[in-house]
Amino acid sequence: MLKRRAEYDQTLELFSKPLMRLVEYDLDDRTGELTVTNDTGRYYRYIDFTVIADGLFRFIQQTIETELSSEFDFPVCYDIAKQQIRDLVDLPDRDIDLLIRLYVPSQGRLSKAKRERFFGKLTDAEGTAVEACVRDAFLKQ
Repeated sequence: MLKRRAEYDQTLELFSKPLMRLVEYDLDDRTGELTVTNDTGRYYRYIDFTVIADGLFRFIQQTIETELSSEFDFPVCYDIAKQQIRDLVDLPDRDIDLLIRLYVPSQGRLSKAKRERFFGKLTDAEGTAVEACVRDAFLKQ
């Protein structure tokens, strides 16, 4: 929903915008307190939320199908990358974990300065191979 905030707001406004045209209220300039001055109870009885419910369902469906799916894929990809890196180089698990955490956000690339700072013992060939492991595990989903 956060990625489609404007659409989400528009969906909620399908109810609130028409309602606000019917509600009379006073707003206290000093405290910001809103006081409804007319009887609005009838506007909240027997509301047809079909369109809003349908819109919200689509947001939830997209979240489940795309965002949650990628969240569930992450540990699997992580394990694949970790095993491939273990097969290439002899590093402690904490170093491999750091490698993956640095490579993933940068799309499987690591600057030469970071590579030298954190993994100076890796040769250029090993560094390139590790990058390929991370890219293969995470970007080819």
